Amino acid sequence: MHDKKSMTEPTALDGSKLWDEILKAIVSAMPSQLFPLFKEVYGRDYPKETPVVLLNSETSSFQENKQNTPRTTFMDIALLVASTDYYHLECQMKNDSEMIIRMFAYDVRFAITHAKTIDRETEEITLHFPHSVVIYPEKNNNLPDHLQCRVIFQDNSEHIYRVPTVRIQTYSLEEIHKKHLNLFIPYIILRLRPRLKTGTKHLLTEKELTEFLNEAILVLKEELYNGYLTEQEYQNYVVLFRFAVNRVLVGHLQLRKEVDQMTEPLIKLPSVIVEEMLAERLAEFQTDIANWQAELANQQAEIANQQAEIANQQAEIANQQTKIADQETQLAEKDDEIRRLRELLSQLSSDDHTP
Repeated sequence: MHDKKSMTEPTALDGSKLWDEILKAIVSAMPSQLFPLFKEVYGRDYPKETPVVLLNSETSSFQENKQNTPRTTFMDIALLVASTDYYHLECQMKNDSEMIIRMFAYDVRFAITHAKTIDRETEEITLHFPHSVVIYPEKNNNLPDHLQCRVIFQDNSEHIYRVPTVRIQTYSLEEIHKKHLNLFIPYIILRLRPRLKTGTKHLLTEKELTEFLNEAILVLKEELYNGYLTEQEYQNYVVLFRFAVNRVLVGHLQLRKEVDQMTEPLIKLPSVIVEEMLAERLAEFQTDIANWQAELANQQAEIANQQAEIANQQAEIANQQTKIADQETQLAEKDDEIRRLRELLSQLSSDDHTP
């Protein structure tokens, strides 16, 4: 998985699961941006170039209704980092008391699918649970520091299954910057959503929004300047942040115009201009290739028609040749018959003149 994938076409983020999709887009395009999160939650530090593999997130339901047939569900994100460490991330908007049950079901299936080992000598099976975390993008005073449940096995041994949580809105921009938790940036606009409701005492002003956006973009610019983000990663975050802000500001046209003006670059760097030109040329080449392929297909079809016509003509010639051969055979037979008649006439004539 590479860090250079562009976010220039994020249309899939315009759905009802925007906040889940933002996290998935970050993981897909720039997975190393998860490393500061892993350090924050699990204390694990990875170099930026550490390989990350996105795993299959499909899993069967472990909590289906007895009256319903089993169903297939999907974890948000399943990863293998550094070829040794498994991670499972879920993005959860609301505080759900049953979330820990779903996480346990997910992680059991994760272990069975991706992290099962078998001892060759004893044939004992070991299931390795992933490093799981639940990310809560929106503020909620009832969000716990961690999720947990008690598991009692048939031998009465008890185990505590615990999953840490990350509550994005508890992090200030300063803390986000200090810990390089840039993947939180697209979500911080959610802390302003309560101030957009009609009738609130402290309605969000255009000035406050501008200052807030400036602070967030400044963090990204400093991360770019200090080498924690590439130019492409910076642009990706700006696009994601713009989508997130526009979603929160639905129904607030003037505020959205302000966002568009602030997140649309007024000055394009030479590297950006070159990249756009290359993308435009590539699109032209792809169009030309498609046209050439269509023209080639037409020519091939025309050749096939001509070959079919030639085949028909050759078949007709073969038929004519067969007819000519038959006629020549018949003529030969006629000639032979005439020759025999002449011989017979000649013999009869000779008999008549015999004394």
